[in-house]
Amino acid sequence: MQLQLPYLIIALLLGLVFLSILVSISDYRYRRIPNQYLVWGSVYALGIYVLMFMLLPFATVIRGFLMSLLGILASGMFFYLPYKYRQVGAGDVKLAMVFGLFLGFKGAILAILLGAMVGGVWALALAWKHGGIGHMWYNIKFMAKSMYLSGFKEMSWDLRSDGAIAMPYGVALCIGATLIAIEQLLIQFEYLQH
Repeated sequence: MQLQLPYLIIALLLGLVFLSILVSISDYRYRRIPNQYLVWGSVYALGIYVLMFMLLPFATVIRGFLMSLLGILASGMFFYLPYKYRQVGAGDVKLAMVFGLFLGFKGAILAILLGAMVGGVWALALAWKHGGIGHMWYNIKFMAKSMYLSGFKEMSWDLRSDGAIAMPYGVALCIGATLIAIEQLLIQFEYLQH
């Protein structure tokens, strides 16, 4: 019975990689993360958990499932302020929460951090291409000043306004999640070889 766990984890992680590919293509081409992809990804992950509950001891599965629920919550909380201040879209928040379902608490946090690093490098490259780093630094100082003067209630620079350089942040999140999934897949394949 316990031998089935690595195969189910592999199925879960491969589903995450497939979802990441679909979302990346859509977000890059259309700047949109379809809810349909996120719903089907969630249904797939929950289906794997149902199989785990049917085939494996309850105590083994419930820990992982609770970590997934915590991953959903942590991902949503992590993106609450960026969403509130219009720095990320609702699709990015929902995508991160679905990644929490797939990867659990630790995996989701690592995926978000890796995605932030990828997104940061990408944003620097875009800033360099479209006006230089000095202009970006001016915008950051302007945002910080407007937040301070409003008592941290609003941010005057809306990254979705005219003239702002937009990037599909969902792609960066997908890259971070895929890197974590690949690392976990390698661990599972190594376990199966022993």
